Amino acid sequence: MGRGKYNVAPADQRRALGRTFASKAEMEYALQLETWVELGIILDYVCQPKCWLGVVEYTYTPDFLVVPDGATPHYVDVKGMETTAFKRTKKLWAAHGRLPLHVVKKKGKKFETTEVIQ
Repeated sequence: MGRGKYNVAPADQRRALGRTFASKAEMEYALQLETWVELGIILDYVCQPKCWLGVVEYTYTPDFLVVPDGATPHYVDVKGMETTAFKRTKKLWAAHGRLPLHVVKKKGKKFETTEVIQ
């Protein structure tokens, strides 16, 4: 099977935890979050929460809402490629986001927060 416009892996390679994720990196991050819940590092997480950014017409769906143990909850967006639309979203998030948005990128086998938008 071929890959799409943004070089996304076929659906069968992005399936885990009873769902198909938008990217393989997003799936791997979800598996990491699941491990963190088991270890007690985070209390919980939510996949694909919908957020309203200033006007009713503009909602954004980050990849995850993460609830750490003893820290402020935050949203996470796992990025492989940053689009023009996401650059606009970052500006709207800075103006209207209620919690921090962590932009996470895969570096080798690990994930790294490259930006936090508040």
